[in-house]
Amino acid sequence: MTSFLTGIRVVSLTTGIAGPNAARMLATYGAEVFKIESRVGGLDAFRAYGDNPEASPRFIEVNLNTLSVTINLKEPRGVALVRELILKSDVVMENFRPGVATRLGLGPESLRGEKPALIYMRMPGLGSTGPLSGYGTWGPTLTAYSGFTYLWNHPGQDRPVGSQGVYPDYLTGVMAPLAVVAALLERRRTGTGSLLDMAQVDAAAYLLGTTYLDAVVNHRNPQPIGNDSPSAAPHGCYRCRGEERWCVIAVESEEQWRTLCRIMGEPALATDPRFGSIDLRRQHAGDLDAIIGAWTAERDPHDIMSALQEAGVPAGVVQTGSDLAVDPQLVARGFIERVEHPVLGEIPMAGLPLHFAGAAHEPFRSPPPLGADNRYAVCDLLGYTAEQLAQWETEQVVY
Repeated sequence: MTSFLTGIRVVSLTTGIAGPNAARMLATYGAEVFKIESRVGGLDAFRAYGDNPEASPRFIEVNLNTLSVTINLKEPRGVALVRELILKSDVVMENFRPGVATRLGLGPESLRGEKPALIYMRMPGLGSTGPLSGYGTWGPTLTAYSGFTYLWNHPGQDRPVGSQGVYPDYLTGVMAPLAVVAALLERRRTGTGSLLDMAQVDAAAYLLGTTYLDAVVNHRNPQPIGNDSPSAAPHGCYRCRGEERWCVIAVESEEQWRTLCRIMGEPALATDPRFGSIDLRRQHAGDLDAIIGAWTAERDPHDIMSALQEAGVPAGVVQTGSDLAVDPQLVARGFIERVEHPVLGEIPMAGLPLHFAGAAHEPFRSPPPLGADNRYAVCDLLGYTAEQLAQWETEQVVY
């Protein structure tokens, strides 16, 4: 079965997570994606996340199924080669700071002027317009700027805690390829490409819409509430048996509360006047959490989750990385895929968050060695001779 993006060619001038992850998504559904890097000050930053630049797990994760071409953008001839490759492609993606691509001669104005059908995706952290668009960004800075870090905290803490997950990167990595597919459909209808501008901070802020509305409409600044919820009680994370093992429990109705009391072997709690409603349970959350915590501390978190879920009470294990790699639900859905890497051997990788019924996707392939596809790009696609390629390699143009 043919993948639905087969025949689409993409040039990726991206680094980090957001851009490469978006390009990897397109590649996995059949697009031919050229990742452009250079040993001359232009390597992807995530190659440094490990002892071996060819075996960085995070780099591998977001560059699966792509082709590797090394072209030095500090050399005018290198820029010209990238330009030629783009003009033979359908899509170009870049996450330079605004203005950098234009100064290089790879901006949307000149490229789309020469090829109107080209789809140009810009992905800077704060977008390509606005007074702060030129600021440098990184995953944690965007998480903080969007408001996530402030809200992702417990009340009364002296500083925001945040999360190790770089949500703006991964959100953009899913939203951007959907935008590219939409642009491809628009091009099929009109024959004209599109200029797409996706700010990573916008992708994160999009998920906090109700927070902004609460502040503007109700003149009430939302505060961090930790594991609390205004509509459920108990609603918390409880220590379980084992080292750093935890389980979350969320009770949203009186029926669930009575069920939890029964499973805990504490039916009298259901009639305790302190806990007679969600509001009362929230008022006495300290007492309630101590009771539930004493019960969970003696039990395995997966056993707790199973018992409560089977009885209709929402609960879930706080899973570790080791848990996720073998999680039966993720494995059954095909989300955990095995990838053969020349240095690391067979490794489990996170799969695709979207499943298209009846549409094939390419088997996961580990990113090739740096520059492995130079000959294909320069000679086979652009038509230069092997001798010319060898000269450019000596001159560090293709390098």
